[in-house]
Amino acid sequence: MRGRAIAILTLLLIALASTSTFEARQNGIGNVEPAGCNCHGGMTDDTVITVDGLPDIFNASEEYLFTLTISNDKVPATNPDQNGGFRIFVEDGVGTLESLDVEDSSDLEIDGGLSHNMEINDRRSWSFKWTAPADDTAIANFVIYGNAVNGDGGATDADDWNRKEVTVSGINASPTAPSAEALTILMTVIGLALGLILIGSMWVFYTRNPESFSIGNFWSYLKPWLTTTDHKMVGILYFLYGFFFFLVGGLLALLFRIQLALPENDFLTYDEYNSFFTLHGTTMIFLAAMPMIAGFMNYILPLQIGAKDLAFPRINALGFWIIVAAAPLIFTGVWSGEAADITWVMYPPYSSLAGLGTDQGPNPGTIAFISGIALLGASSTLSGVNFVTTTFTMRAKGVGWMRMPLFTWSVLISVFMLYVSLPAFVIGVFFLLFDSTIGTTFFTSGGDPLLFQHLFWFFGHPEVYVVVVPAFGIVSEVLATSARRSIFGYRSMVYAMVGIGVVGFIVWGHHMLTSGMSPAWRSAFMITTMAVAIPTGVKIFNWLATLWGGSLVFKTHTLWSLGFLITFTLGGLSGMFFPVAGLDTQFHDGYFVVAHFHYVFIGGIIFALFSGIYYWFPKVIGRKMNETLGLWHFLIAFCSYNAAFWPMHAVGIMGMPRRTHTYAADSGFAELNLAISIFAIIFGLSQLILVWNIIRSVKKGEKVGNDPWGGWSLEWMVTSPPPTPSFAVNPVQLDANEGEEYHQTKLESILRSPFKAMNKLWNKEVEE
Repeated sequence: MRGRAIAILTLLLIALASTSTFEARQNGIGNVEPAGCNCHGGMTDDTVITVDGLPDIFNASEEYLFTLTISNDKVPATNPDQNGGFRIFVEDGVGTLESLDVEDSSDLEIDGGLSHNMEINDRRSWSFKWTAPADDTAIANFVIYGNAVNGDGGATDADDWNRKEVTVSGINASPTAPSAEALTILMTVIGLALGLILIGSMWVFYTRNPESFSIGNFWSYLKPWLTTTDHKMVGILYFLYGFFFFLVGGLLALLFRIQLALPENDFLTYDEYNSFFTLHGTTMIFLAAMPMIAGFMNYILPLQIGAKDLAFPRINALGFWIIVAAAPLIFTGVWSGEAADITWVMYPPYSSLAGLGTDQGPNPGTIAFISGIALLGASSTLSGVNFVTTTFTMRAKGVGWMRMPLFTWSVLISVFMLYVSLPAFVIGVFFLLFDSTIGTTFFTSGGDPLLFQHLFWFFGHPEVYVVVVPAFGIVSEVLATSARRSIFGYRSMVYAMVGIGVVGFIVWGHHMLTSGMSPAWRSAFMITTMAVAIPTGVKIFNWLATLWGGSLVFKTHTLWSLGFLITFTLGGLSGMFFPVAGLDTQFHDGYFVVAHFHYVFIGGIIFALFSGIYYWFPKVIGRKMNETLGLWHFLIAFCSYNAAFWPMHAVGIMGMPRRTHTYAADSGFAELNLAISIFAIIFGLSQLILVWNIIRSVKKGEKVGNDPWGGWSLEWMVTSPPPTPSFAVNPVQLDANEGEEYHQTKLESILRSPFKAMNKLWNKEVEE
């Protein structure tokens, strides 16, 4: 019996020793454990602890004033002398903490922290001064306990307390590496994504073959697509991948346009909004536009120059599967709840110090995002080598340098631009990744954040031309065919694209005119940026001259190319404001920039891609797309697009900043933002017409022969769809732009006459 009593007493003592030592007393709380206080009610979110005044990042030895406020509507104070209590301390004693509510802070010191006493129990808000440490590489972690008491003088369940942590990092603090948990989440997401793709593919195959479905038959169906090295199949995979993410990126845009439709809206949280527009920009550029362009490159370029395939088919396929692996990395944070919110430009130090306010280092979503961007760089490098090598070494007879289709020229110039600009970007991305993981200091802790901006924009602005120049090539092919004539000024079109490619590398500084650049460099970048308008203007005038002298046939692909001419020209004109330093200072990071970029990107790239889809669809499938559906797609999308993005210029001039979560009701932005959001939603929904047209036309479209449009380049010589290999016999190009004189119009004759006269005079002098 005595042994049993001793055992019970021992257990009670152990239990008492294990309980929290959070003491319920009016003269302060000491020795607090994370479990908090079991005697004062329980830990509850009803008690809200607010800290105002502490910075996210501190400077060495600087003083910061802040307030601690406790609120709880469910626990009203019944005694004016007893409203609440607190305990606050800094882990590891980083910096010095003082109270401003008493003359001597030592009166509040208990167990290495500050707490209340009888003198300051009559409130629920207290003021403090924190002196940061001299070491600005340190990280200060504030631990705060707040207790909302009812004033009955006792520690009862009617009192509610809560706990809060606030992290303040030194300006040169090194971020910590991601946790193993983040890697687990990442691998789980990748596994689930691959599983869903596999199940979806099986379902499609089953619906087509319900009677003969088996795993063996399914593998026979799937294997050719997973293992193909045929440039046509890889091109289709690229396009479908990019088109899918075009829809995903559009959905993200619609979500934050709903947020901005009304002032002071709370449809999205701050974190959700920041993550969504980060993913929107990255998705549209790197996962949508570039893969769709790569799809056209893979499928069309070998056919246009008479090649049986690309020079390195396996490398080409590897480039595609790398970009497939990049997407889960970029989107990982969406499922983990820690999505990257560093914008698509990824500026440090924010991208290097992301998450310091909570987890003392970059969040896993940010690190995965940067890793995905690095993979995209590898994919582009592997894919591009094929187009250069193929164009140089595998052209058919008759396809000379000045007889190549303009789309082929555009691909060649685009890839050269990519190869010159990409190394700087890849280096910057890897340095950023190292800063965020292993604690290097390329851009933080004494490094130069502006260095990353230079590296990024040396790639970022040519990157726009990397996708725009192939769009130029598509429009050139479509307009020449639709006008029933050769392109006006073929050589000048080639030289203009080359000129854009060269000048595009010396304009990146206009993105950084507000970063403290010297006046001399400002002037240099102003001049070079304006110089881009010269070759661009040449191309526009050549397109107009082609239309002027032709007999235009209006098809859906023609309408999209004409829409391209309008919107891209408007986007180019609005872009001329930014090289002017004085205007750029006003427009920088405003919605005027958003309007300009979307006029160039959507109006200049997406419209051209739409034109290419309708133009080359018969070659890929062997059937035409429905022209009626195509007309409705064009009319609704073109009108709603301009109605959505043109008012953004006005909103930007009014002063609305970009990347803003919300705006005040009296700001004057509300009406225009509502209109922008409505028309943006209409534009997004109009793409469903295109989706339906593609699905319908694959089965029910009008069957066509080799050349339904009357094109002249070699892709129209093979069957629709082309066989594998594409050419059984090496073809010979019989017609080319050298035969312009045959299609020469009166306008061209007038324009050429002075040069012909000079040429005759020169030849006469030589003969003499």
